[in-house]
Amino acid sequence: MSASDPQLRVEDLQVHFETDEGVVKAVDGVSFDVGRGEMLGIVGESGSGKSVANMTILGLTRASNAQISGRIMFEGRDLLELDDDSLREVRGAQISMIFQDPLSSLHPFYKVGSQLVEAIQVHQALDDKAAMARAFELLGLVGILDSSRRAG
Repeated sequence: MSASDPQLRVEDLQVHFETDEGVVKAVDGVSFDVGRGEMLGIVGESGSGKSVANMTILGLTRASNAQISGRIMFEGRDLLELDDDSLREVRGAQISMIFQDPLSSLHPFYKVGSQLVEAIQVHQALDDKAAMARAFELLGLVGILDSSRRAG
């Protein structure tokens, strides 16, 4: 991968699901690039395939009834070719998404810091103190001031 290559390249992504009523074409030919340090917002009507496309990038649509084609190149590797264990190493540690579903977001009854620590420890072998330090760092990176206080 050269420095001029995008960090993420999605090429002609198609995600179709076999259902009792026939084939549902949830994503039908999506392509885009995201360069290092860039952000991409995907907008569209409800049911247009935004979430399915992003969940497929993360490997979360690998069901027996899913037909997935195209290429998802992340830092020179095709994520569609990775086995589940290899993909799990990438997901969360190197690439992730913020889901729009409030049930998969931060829970208002639990401290933000403890939720971040839990997510960090799923992907990194860090003790509680190191994971909390990383949580503070991440909160700071997204502009949350006084992250040590706000985590609580």
